[in-house]
Amino acid sequence: MTFRPPHLRSPYLRLRLRRLASLLAPALAACLTAACASYSLAPDPADTQGRSASGAAIELTYWHTYSDVETKVFEARVLPMFEKQHPDIAVRAVRQNYTSQLNDNIVAAVADDKQPDVMRMDIIWVPQFARSGALTDLSVMPDFADYEHRFTGALIQTNLYEGRYYGIPLDATTMVPIYDKRLLAEAGLDAPPETFDQLIAASRRLKAKDEGLYGVSVCCSSTWGMLPYFRTLGGELLGPDNERASGYLDGERSVKAMEKLKGWYDEGLISPSVVGGEPGGWDGLFDGKIMMIDEAHWFFTSNVNGSNAARLADMTTALFPSDAREGTSIIGGENLVLFKGSRHPDAAWTFMKFMVSEPVQEMMAETGLIPSIRDFDRNKLKPVYRVYLDQLARAEPRPPVPEWDEVDDVFSRMVTRVLVGEQDAAGALRESAAKIDAILAGP
Repeated sequence: MTFRPPHLRSPYLRLRLRRLASLLAPALAACLTAACASYSLAPDPADTQGRSASGAAIELTYWHTYSDVETKVFEARVLPMFEKQHPDIAVRAVRQNYTSQLNDNIVAAVADDKQPDVMRMDIIWVPQFARSGALTDLSVMPDFADYEHRFTGALIQTNLYEGRYYGIPLDATTMVPIYDKRLLAEAGLDAPPETFDQLIAASRRLKAKDEGLYGVSVCCSSTWGMLPYFRTLGGELLGPDNERASGYLDGERSVKAMEKLKGWYDEGLISPSVVGGEPGGWDGLFDGKIMMIDEAHWFFTSNVNGSNAARLADMTTALFPSDAREGTSIIGGENLVLFKGSRHPDAAWTFMKFMVSEPVQEMMAETGLIPSIRDFDRNKLKPVYRVYLDQLARAEPRPPVPEWDEVDDVFSRMVTRVLVGEQDAAGALRESAAKIDAILAGP
């Protein structure tokens, strides 16, 4: 279950691509050999004719990265409903391939003044484009205050840059523990553990029975994989203003958290998959070698019709276990952003608000997307996805800094060095904090 092209910068992007690859492999293969794989800054001739083909006075361009299933629902049900409610506004939806090239394509489009009006953008990119001046500060919208508090947990914070909001959450994801019920029982548990003490004790019982079994698999050493454990165990990455790591990443609580993780890894309680070893998380879980992985909702979307579908009945989910703090996880997903170059900002804002209305969120949830709005009726979600709403309420955003990819890389390399024994925790954290401070300070 690996899909890791070596040129991709972001571990989170690699995981998103793995999800898309499993869902879209046939269509993606065809697409990459056809014209849809290319990107052009040339304007569509229809855009230069005044009114749109539908006769609407305003035409908006909307870039998105929906999957085949998501695109079908969006185009067949969501767009017609919007254009019926707003006959003067037409939306030209342009599907973009979610690859490492997409970020560069956005930069090029902005430079050439050919950016879309609205885009469904990965949350990790919002600070970058906010800093560049490409995005509209939504805080100035007259009714933004009505929307600021409509979203689950800390989702809105993924749009925050220097005290202003440059987007609104459209759909969300996070990771939750997924357990093999048979291994849980073998470890002496009749329900998922609520604390790390319980999880680690169960993992030790498994290891004592069979050296080839692991209690926990973490997807990777990046922040997407390791930060939930690091934070829950008391670690800190950056200070509250996100301006420095020194005093936080290398603080006493962070050192203790990293040392605890290192100890569990050395005991063989954490699978080698965290540093690229075997068994891998998905394979190890399905093969009965790993008791728990933590994964986003696409684990179920990707496997429901595959060769592992029958094994899904043996899995159960829960909230992230607690320790020094209430168990937390990392927020992922997409935000809606309004580009400053839009000729129709009011119409674009109208479309954005429509997209986070409950009827639209409910329609898109049918495809497996997790709604972003607070108080969404969880009974409208498939049962397996409901725990993700619960976890989002106690999930945290990665620090919204434009240099996030570089910060993430430093953290990931630090985790790997500590786990494989190349450097002690205190020294690695101190060195990494200094590197991150330099990154955040800029040239």
